[in-house]
Amino acid sequence: MREAATLLLAGLCFGASQQIVVRELVSLLYGEEVVLLVVSAAALAAASLGYQLGGRLSPRALARLLLACGALLLLSPALPRFAVAGLCLLRGDSGPELLLVLAVLTFAAAAPFTAIVPALLDRHDEPADRLAALRRGYTAELLGFGLGSAAALALGSAPGLRFAVLAAALVGLVHAAIGRPLVTVACTIAAAIACATHLPLSRLGADLVYRHKHQIAGAEVVWSVDSPYQRVEVVTAPGRGRMLYLDGLRDLDDRDLGTLNHYLARAPAGLVRPARALLVGNGTLSMVPELSAMSDHLTTVEIDAAVVDAGARFFTPGEPLARLANWRLVLADGKQFLAATDERFDLIAVDLPSPLTLGEAYLHTREFYALCRARLRPGGVLAVQLSGRLGAPTRTPARLVASLRAEFPAVVVVDSESAERAFAYASDALPFTLDALRAAAAPGERGLQLVADEELERKIAGAAPLTLDDLDLVLRRGAERLRERYF
Repeated sequence: MREAATLLLAGLCFGASQQIVVRELVSLLYGEEVVLLVVSAAALAAASLGYQLGGRLSPRALARLLLACGALLLLSPALPRFAVAGLCLLRGDSGPELLLVLAVLTFAAAAPFTAIVPALLDRHDEPADRLAALRRGYTAELLGFGLGSAAALALGSAPGLRFAVLAAALVGLVHAAIGRPLVTVACTIAAAIACATHLPLSRLGADLVYRHKHQIAGAEVVWSVDSPYQRVEVVTAPGRGRMLYLDGLRDLDDRDLGTLNHYLARAPAGLVRPARALLVGNGTLSMVPELSAMSDHLTTVEIDAAVVDAGARFFTPGEPLARLANWRLVLADGKQFLAATDERFDLIAVDLPSPLTLGEAYLHTREFYALCRARLRPGGVLAVQLSGRLGAPTRTPARLVASLRAEFPAVVVVDSESAERAFAYASDALPFTLDALRAAAAPGERGLQLVADEELERKIAGAAPLTLDDLDLVLRRGAERLRERYF
């Protein structure tokens, strides 16, 4: 029973610490697909190393490893945040030494817990006893891992409570594995102090990361939660207003919203006059008030409730939205919603992050655009923001336009200097002229280029569409950005 309890608690600590630490490291290193792969590989390597160590370390050495790594986890996430901010401050920029933080933290979050199974097996000499112990122990560990992971995911919006669960599990594991009352008492006191100081130290560490790693003077994190999909943070800074970050990557700045919303929603809606409109993404809901006023009915589809919550709290007041009779919010994956719905729309506006992960990239593929086209009414328009200005055929904007051109007969690109990005409008037959589109430019637009027909074909010559079988852009861009930041 003691072995089973020890392994159950070890699995619980392993599952909870993995969820917390992986999300922390992904956010610190910026959550592109390549970073997700690197962090996941490091976590698996640390778990494998723990299994190797368990059969080789003496009971005393294993107890010391557990206590040392438990102490590191009680100092997380404040410790890695302070370490990353301090290294960036000393260096003046990011460097490869930040990857050492990844290695140390992934080891602490996995190795001592996976080492316990082989260590306990060594207590059994008979093969039949070892096999029975392995079955019982591994079952208990897997059950604990599931419980710990589920608890960490469910409590992502309550980081203090989530940390308290991990701290309590660590104390329980130390008591079950070591069995020395004085050690248990000392660990309980340390865990209580860690829980009491967790939130203020974590907030200070987050502020310092944005000030020194992101290099935003006076940055302050005013809201941070871990959803099942990503870390959602709202950051403020003098002269910058509010900014939304997803897994450490800036999604938007509230100074950008006016121009972004104009070209993605206001301009096409003014030209199309949609009876039914659909927003895919736009979790801040900033387009909803105006677009609902310009259409008979508006549907917003957003996968992450935490982003919607951040939008209602900091970017678009939730109370006026609740009074909109012609708007509905659907919490769902955009592609699944479009595949399942029988509705047809006059305007579909896609406001999504740049394709830096495979999940996001799917919503920028030729297949997704074909699905959008199938849900448009005759004369309907798809509006897409291209995550940058139209440039080289190997870069994201050109490849997204190539994906649109592969599915739509008519595509026009609006390249806005004020928005510092381009937008594309696609249709079977665009229901407006280029002159009408030029006349719909944002107030104060510094420079606007409209690119269509032969000129557009020349601009995207050589650009390969993004497809489900060709998402090389995601890994290539992620590898480039990882190399530029840290090497």
